[in-house]
Amino acid sequence: MKITVKTLAIRPPAPLDAERAMELPDGATVADALAKLGLEKPGSHATLLNDESVPTGKRAGTPVNENDVLTIFPPIHGG
Repeated sequence: MKITVKTLAIRPPAPLDAERAMELPDGATVADALAKLGLEKPGSHATLLNDESVPTGKRAGTPVNENDVLTIFPPIHGG
């Protein structure tokens, strides 16, 4: 299946393209997509799947589907 991956302000090793197509096997999860990008370290970034937040603890159980959009960005800290 093919999904769209958008990265915002992500440092290497993630590919430098801000938006790209990614091919994943059927049954893949958000965690699988992150692993394919080399971004499996929990808490180092935030994820949205089709504009809905996917918390770190739910990534392995959140399936992705054909034409989904996965957005990845650093967590926002402030006070």
